[in-house]
Amino acid sequence: MHFDKRVTFVSETDGYYDPEKGEWIPGENVERTLPCNVSKLGIDRTNQIFGQIDRVMTVIRLQQPYYKDFKHLYLGDNEKQTYQPKRQSNYRKGVIFVEGEV
Repeated sequence: MHFDKRVTFVSETDGYYDPEKGEWIPGENVERTLPCNVSKLGIDRTNQIFGQIDRVMTVIRLQQPYYKDFKHLYLGDNEKQTYQPKRQSNYRKGVIFVEGEV
């Protein structure tokens, strides 16, 4: 299996109050990019897993599982299309299902 694509996981740090400045400091986005394999999920398998066949699902497979919490993710280097994970299957295998087409 070739891990020729890139996925960027985006998490957000907590904001905090700075008493010296007297203002609220918002949280910052923290990005981590990892190699992955991306493929579409077939209609039959989508129906088995999610019970709906009217959506295009994409499967992201990682070399190693990603255990940290994340808000959303990006696929590819140039594209900044945001994907929300629908299901993260079997943490030991590093498989993530997202809705949308790559």
